[in-house]
Amino acid sequence: MEPVSATWCFIPSDSCHSDSVTATTDSSSFRDTMKLAPMPDSYDLDRGLLLAIQAIQALLENKGLPVIVGIGGPSGSGKTSLAHKMANIVGCEVVSLESYFKLKDFKYDDFNSIDLILLSKNIDDIRNGRRTKVPVFDLETGSRSGFKELEVSDDCGVIIFEGVYALRPEIRKSLDLWIAVVGGVHSHLISRVQRDKSRVGSFMSQNEIMMTVFPMFQQYIEPHLVHAHLKIRNDFDPVLSPESSLFVLKSNKQVAHQDIINILDPAKFCSSVQNFIDMYLRLPGIPTNGQLSESDCIRVRICEGRFALLIREPIREGNFIIQPKVDFDISVNTVAGLLNLGYQAVAYIEASALIYQDGKILIEVDHLQDVPSPYLQIKGINKESVAAAGSTLNLDGSYTTKSYLEIVVERLPLVERSYSEIQLHQAARLQGLVEYIQSQGSSTTSESSPSRDAAPLEGIIEEMQCRIRRLERWHTINTVLWTFMMSALVGYSLYQRRRQ
Repeated sequence: MEPVSATWCFIPSDSCHSDSVTATTDSSSFRDTMKLAPMPDSYDLDRGLLLAIQAIQALLENKGLPVIVGIGGPSGSGKTSLAHKMANIVGCEVVSLESYFKLKDFKYDDFNSIDLILLSKNIDDIRNGRRTKVPVFDLETGSRSGFKELEVSDDCGVIIFEGVYALRPEIRKSLDLWIAVVGGVHSHLISRVQRDKSRVGSFMSQNEIMMTVFPMFQQYIEPHLVHAHLKIRNDFDPVLSPESSLFVLKSNKQVAHQDIINILDPAKFCSSVQNFIDMYLRLPGIPTNGQLSESDCIRVRICEGRFALLIREPIREGNFIIQPKVDFDISVNTVAGLLNLGYQAVAYIEASALIYQDGKILIEVDHLQDVPSPYLQIKGINKESVAAAGSTLNLDGSYTTKSYLEIVVERLPLVERSYSEIQLHQAARLQGLVEYIQSQGSSTTSESSPSRDAAPLEGIIEEMQCRIRRLERWHTINTVLWTFMMSALVGYSLYQRRRQ
């Protein structure tokens, strides 16, 4: 049983074994001479959040402004969720280290992709009470979209930096509080791999899996987490957590674009187009009835150069699908590691999506390759709002909770629904995807420079998405036209209202 409370102590900065000083000491000289003593134990997410807030309070009382916090850990561990929960309580800004990617061809888990010079300048400005401009990075285009001005106010005096490399020595030396988060999707994936391996009669230790699936984590992230002042274990399942889940209604009933726009708030309305490929990985030898099932697979979504993971099926509840609110990004090394463990790419789905949203409701119109009619998904964190939007669009009675893999498989003749037949049918493109992933994974792990052979492999991905872009081009034009017409209608309505 974990202790109900713990007391933060301070130790001299140049010695970790001197007598500690309790957090109630009032000394203005602490800024440069004292630092927090690490907590000896690790804590669950709720208790860790409480201790993190107490640590900030102790730092503010003893060291004064500003307090700069770093939260590090593997992808999908819950760093961002924890950072924003802390920010909501303290009332401070959160800066993601993803904002500091400096290259268009950045590697998601490569420390060399971080603009360390700019990051150090921003932290130094904050440390000395100066306004600073932090970058804004657009992950879809792989480039900076601008800068935003940041200043730590006297009312709060706290800033949080979060990212996989936040506790690297080059960064943490300038921070006041070091927090490590482990677990989450990271540990769920390990459990999933262990389960699949045991089902085919192959047993691997957790360390063996870690070394294969998370080589970058083992080499460049994990060694620095042990130095954290506070270690947090995140074992929660985002699919089962109401506050971290989306309620989704899915239908293939046709709905006019204007009807979709009409139910969204025009003041906050925005739309976009997104292309993605869902690739399904399966371990050969897993018992099956012969038909390809999503429950036997790990789904990896490739979208705009990023990889996102779905380890387990979403929950079905009546007409609703309950799924995580966010995608869990992983590096190409993780996908390559799964392939190295023996997982095979058995199927893929190409699609384009028209996305309409107003901050409360998101409506997604998905056009799947080889499926004649699009599917509409209404997503939101409020179940009643999602249901009301579906009723307004007259979708009641047309909902389905089937996954896109199930929908695509059911369209095939019975003799072609097995995973071996689907894999054979899609063999050429699956091989192209696998070769691209393995080449990118091996080049990142070895930290070698990009080879000249990479261009043709990247061309394979471009060719695979080319058809999607052609198919959805008219949808993009249609979206722009409808948006323009809607803006004109709203403007005309406001003009008429003023005249009256």
